[in-house]
Amino acid sequence: MKHNQMFRLGGTALAAVLLLSQLTALSAGAAEQTTKDITVCDYVQTFDKPIEIVQGTPVDVKPGDAGVPADKPVNQVWLDVTMDASSGLPAMPAIGYTTDMYVNDDGDETTWAGGGLWMQTAVSEATIIIEIPEDKPLNGDLQVQIWGEAGESVDKMNLNAIGYMTGDGGTIAPMTRKGDVNNDKTVDIKDVQALADYLVNKSDKLEAAGNADFDHNNRLTAADLTLLKRGILDGSLTKTSTTTNDETAMEFVSHIKIGWNLGNTLDAQSVNYPKSTPSEFESSWGCPVTTKQMIDKVKEAGFNCVRVPVSWGQKMDKNTYKINDAWMNRVQEVVNYVIENDMYCILNIHHDNDPADYPHFYPNSANYAISEKFVNSVWEQVSERFEAYDNHLIFETLNEPRLIGHNNEWWIDSNNNDCKDAMNCVNKLNAAALSTIRKSGGNNAKRFVMMPSYAANCDESTLAGVQMPNDDHIIAEAHAYTPYNFALAGDADGGTPNWSEANGGGDIINLMKRLQKYYLSKGIPVIIDEFGASNRNNEDTRAAWAKFYVSQADSYGIPCVLWDNNQFGTGSENLGLINRNNLTIAYPKLLEGLMEGAKNRGK
Repeated sequence: MKHNQMFRLGGTALAAVLLLSQLTALSAGAAEQTTKDITVCDYVQTFDKPIEIVQGTPVDVKPGDAGVPADKPVNQVWLDVTMDASSGLPAMPAIGYTTDMYVNDDGDETTWAGGGLWMQTAVSEATIIIEIPEDKPLNGDLQVQIWGEAGESVDKMNLNAIGYMTGDGGTIAPMTRKGDVNNDKTVDIKDVQALADYLVNKSDKLEAAGNADFDHNNRLTAADLTLLKRGILDGSLTKTSTTTNDETAMEFVSHIKIGWNLGNTLDAQSVNYPKSTPSEFESSWGCPVTTKQMIDKVKEAGFNCVRVPVSWGQKMDKNTYKINDAWMNRVQEVVNYVIENDMYCILNIHHDNDPADYPHFYPNSANYAISEKFVNSVWEQVSERFEAYDNHLIFETLNEPRLIGHNNEWWIDSNNNDCKDAMNCVNKLNAAALSTIRKSGGNNAKRFVMMPSYAANCDESTLAGVQMPNDDHIIAEAHAYTPYNFALAGDADGGTPNWSEANGGGDIINLMKRLQKYYLSKGIPVIIDEFGASNRNNEDTRAAWAKFYVSQADSYGIPCVLWDNNQFGTGSENLGLINRNNLTIAYPKLLEGLMEGAKNRGK
């Protein structure tokens, strides 16, 4: 459920601005737009004649008058309204409800939450939907009111009907296996009977209600029952998947043209842990909350793969290692943005390699038992949630597993006992994760799984210590910001804006040769799922570097996935390409270079 921002009611002009900028509403102003059908709500109240509301006059509406029981939490409120703004356009009415006093992000106390609509015509009809956050429930009357400066807001508004959505509207989980209502990992007549019983109130619970939500409207109706029956009769829900996976791993990676990382987002760790909500975790490193429109923009730019880095430790129970349901649901929502766009998605364990006060792993023998427990716990739960997804979803066991704080955190000394132990532990953790994924069944039995070396490093000494499990559906993971001085180093560490094929191209060629020696020659494909070059006001050079890098990788059959952290300054770690705040391409020439290098891939 998408939660609206809340704000202090501190002046009509301010309120209107806040509503416009912060609140999600269903727009229906233009002539070709239609309103939502309010009759689909659980409880609907219509009026003998519309209630006329004028600016500044609140109207209280009691949910009980529509028949909502006092013990039923309201998940959405739908308002069917007609508005007149003939005196001036554009205009926006705002609708609010009262809730318990709390302090918002700006430190202001408020009791208001709401929704609004930006009008596009002088007279508009619309259904406005207000999402009710679970932590700020609708405790009393709904208060409908018009806000805005005179001449810039609605002259009058007629409230025609009001609807309330309760119960299942807020509790249906994401779909994991379409049609498997009773969650027995098969789809058959027993699922039809379970859904039918539920719809006619013979039962009050479904084991996996989300698996019956065929039309994705977060409600279960007779339409979903019809689609379930049809899917069983035509075989579309019962046939064995043919997409996972008879290809070899080497054949599979050829489908990936070029990828993009949703960096510093679901992998972010919040300083407000353990009190943070999923959206607070997601935005705690400065990136906006991910939207479908962002992923649409990634595809429009030419990428056909998105890596979704995820940190899990802060979102787990310290004792049971159970992942928070809201977090798992949010991760699945973002993964679905990618999968439903017919793109490949890489899902991993990211910044959980850190001695912290929440579950994590650390690759040495002293911490191995607890590390394996964490890794297996994550992959048991993630595998269960995603076991029905086809081969568009790729699992990545670990991200840059290393001895954080050690002198050899990033660069292996093959003669150092700590390094030898760490590399051995990384190999064991990769194997443990793979075993957990395979045992989970479903499409995970043949899901393509990526796994890294120590720190995902590509030096000779590191690659020499890699031991990949004997499995024909594994892919080696590599990270390579190469050449380092151009791509990632800070100014004080020799960072330079200069690169050319003659001065730096050799480093890239040698990288590919090492990957060929240690992986490709053994029949193990490679994905470089982190690479990039920091902005130093040198877009032309970065574009030339990108074209050379990606084309060299392609000559070895290696797809590349750009690291994008939504940072657009200059110097080390400023690796943004797609500005997620305004959905624009910050460096068009760089994008052109990337796509030119990958032009022969993914066909």
